[in-house]
Amino acid sequence: MLRSFEQLRDTARADLLIAADEEHAAVAGSGAYAMPWHWHDCLMFILPSQGAVEIKHEDRREGAWLSQDRFAVVPANRAHETRAAIGAHRHIALYVTGATLRRLDRQVGSLSEFHRRTRTTVLARCTATLRALQTLSLRNSRGGYGNAGIKHALTSALLVQCIAEIMAGEMVSGASHREHGMALVEDLKEYLTAHADEEIPLNALADRFGISRRHITRLFREGTGASVGEFQLRIRLQTARELLSGTDLPVGEIAFRVGFESGAALAHAMRRADGRSPSDIRKNLARSIKI
Repeated sequence: MLRSFEQLRDTARADLLIAADEEHAAVAGSGAYAMPWHWHDCLMFILPSQGAVEIKHEDRREGAWLSQDRFAVVPANRAHETRAAIGAHRHIALYVTGATLRRLDRQVGSLSEFHRRTRTTVLARCTATLRALQTLSLRNSRGGYGNAGIKHALTSALLVQCIAEIMAGEMVSGASHREHGMALVEDLKEYLTAHADEEIPLNALADRFGISRRHITRLFREGTGASVGEFQLRIRLQTARELLSGTDLPVGEIAFRVGFESGAALAHAMRRADGRSPSDIRKNLARSIKI
């Protein structure tokens, strides 16, 4: 099934279309995403930002996994199919016409190396710069980043950076099932760190990430050497130590900020972890300042 650039751009759901013009379109994907075998009359970049996506194509019908650390480029008129893995996922698909590539060739320099490397579907490493541009592009419509002009500029920058990574970077293989699992662990760690002050039951994590409690428990222990609860306690105590060292906030306020019911509960947890209380940390800090 052929899907033209115009179809891809004009039929995208309004809440998923990030930015578009006559030459390129950026579309977000999430949830139970699956596209059976098809091809485009334009180039496609697909970049997961959470979870994993499996891609099959003419040159690799057994499939390759994409996760946060790698993205794929599918040339025009190359048959492929994509589907999200089990669990929560999010990605950006960039659709790019030949006119865009010709314009970039004139403006930023020869793309001959890019064309050489993308004669077939390829996978490349996703750098920190790419991930930052993805994050900004995927921000919701509220605030400054929701402005249509800014969204267009961000997705244009994302496109240029993708091309640069293909030209200068290392081509990679698809992630293994184990690497996909470890990508999920990184998502879990990021979420737990952002919500370290909250009590998050395993049922809530299972619902959010679309996998069973048992699978979360096994993967997390395998990837971190700790249980979910142990990891969250570690993050809470680490944040508490930073606040004790870097601020003059009362111990009770710090305890509340990191998810403890009281200063006494925080002190008890800290003593159990490394034998030091909040007052010990502040005394040591004061002593080092005097010296």
